[in-house]
Amino acid sequence: MIQAKGITKRYGRFTAVKDLDLEVPDGMVCGLLGPNGAGKTTTMRMITGMLPPDEGSLRVAGHAMPQERRAALSRLGYLPESAPSYPEMRVIEFLRFKGRLLGLDRATIDRTAGVALEACDLAEVSRRLIGQLSKGFRQRVGLAASLMGDPSLLVLDEPTVGLDPRQLRDFRRLIRRLAETRTVLLSSHIMQEIEAVADHIVILNGGRKLAEGSIDELRSGVNGRSSIRIAAPADDALKSRLAAAVDGIAEVHVPAEVAANGDLRFEFDGPDRGQMIGAAISAAGGSIIELRHDAPGLETVFLQLLDREAGDHGGAA
Repeated sequence: MIQAKGITKRYGRFTAVKDLDLEVPDGMVCGLLGPNGAGKTTTMRMITGMLPPDEGSLRVAGHAMPQERRAALSRLGYLPESAPSYPEMRVIEFLRFKGRLLGLDRATIDRTAGVALEACDLAEVSRRLIGQLSKGFRQRVGLAASLMGDPSLLVLDEPTVGLDPRQLRDFRRLIRRLAETRTVLLSSHIMQEIEAVADHIVILNGGRKLAEGSIDELRSGVNGRSSIRIAAPADDALKSRLAAAVDGIAEVHVPAEVAANGDLRFEFDGPDRGQMIGAAISAAGGSIIELRHDAPGLETVFLQLLDREAGDHGGAA
C-alpha cells in the first residue's frame, strides 16, 4: 500500500526526513513512533500528497507520488493531528460536505456517510451540532470524515491527542476495528498508543529510521530483566557456588539480596536465559523458588535505541 525508497524532505537548510525507506503491505497497522520533531508529520504529509519528496521515490496505493496524486488520494483517507471541522454543522451535514469536496456522487456520499457513522459509533449523534460534542466525539467525526469514499488506506496523524483515558481506550478499539478491512498508518509520540494497536512499528528520530519490526522483533534486540529467588542455602559454600553460577549467566557480578528467611534474590539485565539459569542453579545444588523474566516494553526499547544512537554519534565525533 505504501512504498517509499530513500525519501528526503528539506525545509531550507533543515532536513526533516532523511533517506527514509518505508514499506506498508495491505492489511497492516503500521505505527510511526518518535519524539516531537522526529519527522513523523512530514513523512505523512509526503504520503498524503501535501508535500513532494525532494529525493527518493514514493508510491501510494500503487500510484507514484506526486505524479499520480489524484489517483492515490482516491484510495486514501487522512486524519490530521488537528482534525478540521465546522462546529456549526451537524455531523451528517459535515460528512456530506466532505463527500462533495472529494467529488463523490450523491449515491456514494449517502452510502459511505452511513457506513462511516456506523463504523465510528456516531449514528446516535448524527443530527447533533459538532460544536456541542465532546473532544472524543469530535475526534470520531474527523475519523468518519476520513472514511468518506471508502478508502483502502487510512493515514492518522497523532489521532488520540487530547483524549481522556476512557476516550483513548474507545478510540483504540475503533482503530483496531477499522483495521480489519483497511491498511492503517498512524503516528504518535506515545509509546503505549503504538504498542496497543500497531502490527509493525517504525521508530524515527531526527528524520531517520532507527529500527522497525513487530514489538517482539524490536524487543529481541533489547535487554529485559531477570529475577531469581533461591531457597536459603544450607551453608556459605553453597551460597558462594550459587552466586558464582548467577554471575556466570549474567556475565557480570550480581550482588545477592538476602531475605529475612535467608532466601537469595538476584536481579540483572539481559536476554531471557531461563533454561540456562535453571540448569546452572540446579548444578550448583540450589533450589529455585521463583524465576521470572520481564520483557522490555516499547518505552525501554525506544530509550535504549536512542541511547545507542547517541553513543554511536559520540564515538564518531
